[in-house]
Amino acid sequence: MYVYEAFFCEYMNKLEILKKNAQTIVDGVSNDPEGRYQLRYDFYQKYGDPFVKGREGLGNSELAFIKWEIKRGTLNPIDGKQPGSPWWREVNSYFLYLATLAQLIKESGDTFEDLPVPVQFWLDYIETPNECSWYRAHNSSIIAGYEIADTIAFKENIYEQYFMNIVLYRLLYAQSMVEGVTFGILGKIFGNPRGCAVSLITDIEAFYPTHYPLSKEDIKYVTHKAHNFFGLVEIVFDKIFILPHLDDLYKEAATWNNSPIVTKFIHNNKPIYPITENELNASHFNQEFTTKVIDIP
Repeated sequence: MYVYEAFFCEYMNKLEILKKNAQTIVDGVSNDPEGRYQLRYDFYQKYGDPFVKGREGLGNSELAFIKWEIKRGTLNPIDGKQPGSPWWREVNSYFLYLATLAQLIKESGDTFEDLPVPVQFWLDYIETPNECSWYRAHNSSIIAGYEIADTIAFKENIYEQYFMNIVLYRLLYAQSMVEGVTFGILGKIFGNPRGCAVSLITDIEAFYPTHYPLSKEDIKYVTHKAHNFFGLVEIVFDKIFILPHLDDLYKEAATWNNSPIVTKFIHNNKPIYPITENELNASHFNQEFTTKVIDIP
């Protein structure tokens, strides 16, 4: 009995030490956007499974997205000259923590039971790197980040909150093609995390604006009210290919990523994140957004 208890305590102490080490690493880059990027770049130099040595491989899409976050300024220190976003920083930090913890566990040589779902998915990815294992590790971590940052999301204006939903449903849509579920042909183009599609699309401001907070022009795109070429492309991409399938997409995503919470982010094919101050029987967002709802500087 005492031998078992001693073994269990040592087992738990090892895991707690790894958790503290992972948190220390993440805290060390908290106010360094480039340091956040470097942490993930170094991870994919080890575990990216590239076709060409020295490339990022399966991390290409993630790194392109972090570059966009850095460009937009959302990962900046809160007390900096151009303050970052508490919500975007929190989601990214928790994502970094989960992936870093998995890396430390892998490199420790120890095995542990009852790990957080995203951590186990990252371990599965490291063991068997492919598009499917990457998406499950990545997206379960993002969903977990959305969950813990839910209350912080309400500090952002209504348009930023809606944009959080756009980012998530586009990500889950890309995963759907890798998982073998067809919600439209565009998933084939944007589904491969090795490809350059994310890098290309994050350079199009209609899809991923570079201003934080959102500008008036950005809001037109976020609310699908920009009547120009890129605005129309975005409308087709979101309203025709993705939004009609949102309930089914999130239901499938909950299974793929073992993340049932994600189904609460959607209701009647409408995104309703953040959820802690919402009632699921009513839409959090107005049916018709206008730039007059709030004062945008």
